[in-house]
Amino acid sequence: MNPRIDVAVLGLGGMGATHVKAAQESPWVRNVFGYEPDASRAAQRGRELGTVATSNLDVLLNNSDIRLIYIAAINEAHAELTEKALRAGKAVLCEKPMGLDLGQARRMLKAHEQTGRFLQIGFELHYSKLYMTAKQWIDDGLIGTPVNCHCRYYCSEFHMKDTWRSRSKGTLIGEKLSHYIDLQRWFMASPVDNVYSMHAPNTVTYFNHPDNHQINIRFANGAISTLNFVMCIGETDAGDPLLDVLDKQADDGHFLQYHIFGTHGAIETDVFRRRARRWRFSDGPKQLVSEIAETVTFAREDDQEWFHNVPGQCMRVAELVASGLPPEIPAGDSYETTKVCLAAEQSESERRIVGLSEL
Repeated sequence: MNPRIDVAVLGLGGMGATHVKAAQESPWVRNVFGYEPDASRAAQRGRELGTVATSNLDVLLNNSDIRLIYIAAINEAHAELTEKALRAGKAVLCEKPMGLDLGQARRMLKAHEQTGRFLQIGFELHYSKLYMTAKQWIDDGLIGTPVNCHCRYYCSEFHMKDTWRSRSKGTLIGEKLSHYIDLQRWFMASPVDNVYSMHAPNTVTYFNHPDNHQINIRFANGAISTLNFVMCIGETDAGDPLLDVLDKQADDGHFLQYHIFGTHGAIETDVFRRRARRWRFSDGPKQLVSEIAETVTFAREDDQEWFHNVPGQCMRVAELVASGLPPEIPAGDSYETTKVCLAAEQSESERRIVGLSEL
């Protein structure tokens, strides 16, 4: 029989609800508790999510049966809550970003190192089958050495007017794009040397932050990557219940693709076409020969598991903690992704190439 642990979820909004549900369904979890700083909201969300919720954080931190804390609170609270939970002897899975600045990220990493407690940041795309397939092909040597990686991410404006997301300052790099920068680091498997990022004037005039980014990364082994993000072109969803959303978005201006080019082949992942493809390169008598060697597709009902597997990540972390195993994504690795994101923001602000060694 599996060892079972008690867990707590800090922050019971949309993402917190996903964490609660995943924990409730996990065979490694016995009891699930929740936290919201406002007492009335804690009571309301506890009832809605079918869990015991409190506005007293110390009650959870002092509960010796609770071994794992999921942090799904607002970004501003990530560093403080993580540090408190680690120093209370808890294991922590914290949603990204890893703090709002490098100082907060360093505080989280320092608390992890000083306490020796489990800390993993919520880069759930490592647990999503679409990207796991690409990584396995790379690790198996099927495309040779990766040298060039392009991510094209085009979507509609879905933050809406007069919301905290549209009014938030800064950029979308740490909040939204860190997932896709982290994947590029995972695929290329080389330290980042420098970053040059830029953005154009906004199309979405009511945003307090840029609605587009072009982020260029050079790795220590000479490989490069580009992330091109635009948040306006995808056709606005009218909510037609008769249409499959991904099928519609596959040809209405939405893109979420990776193209990874190696010395002996290439890989494409495509969320909206529900597929991953692999090319094989060979030396022909007249030219380099490229052929599609493998195609993997997935069904609509498997969407979450294939490209946004937050529940799978939550369940796996509960299993790791219950089994006394270390994080699968080291906190230090997530810290490096955070540095790349902050270097991109600094590059845009100062309009220059920023080396990671400067941070």
